[in-house]
Amino acid sequence: MTGKNKIKVAVLGASGLVGRHLVRLLTDHPFFELALVTASTGSAGKKFKEINIHTGSFPGFMAEIPEAVQSLTLDEFDPEKLLTAGVQIVFSALPSEVASTIERDLRQKGFAIFSNSPAYRREEDVPIIIPEVNPDHLKIIQTQQRKYGGFIVTSSNCCVAGLALALKPLMGFGLKKINVTTFQSISGAGREALPAVDIIDNLIPFIKDEEEKISFETAKVLGNLLEDKIFPAGLPIQASSVRVPILHGHLLALEIEFKTPPDLEEVLNIFSHNTGLHILDLPTAPRYPIIVRPEPDRPQPALDVWAGGYGRKAGMAVTIGRFRLQEKFLRFFLLVNNLIRGASGNCLLAAELARKLNYLDYKIE
Repeated sequence: MTGKNKIKVAVLGASGLVGRHLVRLLTDHPFFELALVTASTGSAGKKFKEINIHTGSFPGFMAEIPEAVQSLTLDEFDPEKLLTAGVQIVFSALPSEVASTIERDLRQKGFAIFSNSPAYRREEDVPIIIPEVNPDHLKIIQTQQRKYGGFIVTSSNCCVAGLALALKPLMGFGLKKINVTTFQSISGAGREALPAVDIIDNLIPFIKDEEEKISFETAKVLGNLLEDKIFPAGLPIQASSVRVPILHGHLLALEIEFKTPPDLEEVLNIFSHNTGLHILDLPTAPRYPIIVRPEPDRPQPALDVWAGGYGRKAGMAVTIGRFRLQEKFLRFFLLVNNLIRGASGNCLLAAELARKLNYLDYKIE
């Protein structure tokens, strides 16, 4: 696709961890042209390359971004600048308290918003999209457009992005109950948490609102779209969350109770042959969104957090292992890259899929 045919996009909140990865992933994207980046008052006016880069151990982060993008000036948010720049898609990495107003107003102005914020995840007509899991929920975009002119598509909580990917292939086995304990890296708390001394040589067995988000959002992602509303799946999900002193990656310990005992070999076969969306030629879609590790000590954040491939695909696969089946209970571990599959990469993949399905074929007046 030539430059003049690319869809112009903006990143809001580009100075945060998720926003910086969005800028990286959008650099030289074949479908989208990065036209504007915005940041908080403290970072506005600086060049992108001048902000304090801490991107979660991604090798060669700035080396992957051309000088033209590194030299982009971070603007304060102004909707008029979006219109002047010809922006059609807004990728939001804004904090919830800010996003609730800005995203609503931009939707009213006709913009397509792909958001990492939790501000609208509980709205009945706003989908939480994990593209390999619930692509049919994108249909509700049309409902929003009739109401508001534009639309909001959200990405899920970072743990849910991995959890729902693993649960979806198992739905046919008859799930009865899910217990999950999450061990979440400090980068999941955002940029302000990285220097916190409380986590040094420590574990914190509480993350505010996290357990409720995991239960609700997983049920919504696995639910059904009926007419103009999304109805969550009636699946009991009990979550416990722990903050752990690693930089990057969330490890989940799952215990799944089935209505009848599954065949472990069949379960592993389904996981291993789940080929995802790469057949649609989406730039961020990994060939295998779920990778099964046979070793007894995997997955590990140090070894598996960038699974999925190279470039935009790195970090887009979840890694699972240590399977144990006891009667009706299946236990295993899952690792998800919280900043990529759990945030920026999933958000971008949702936009790529929406374009593929022709939900972006309109102009903002």
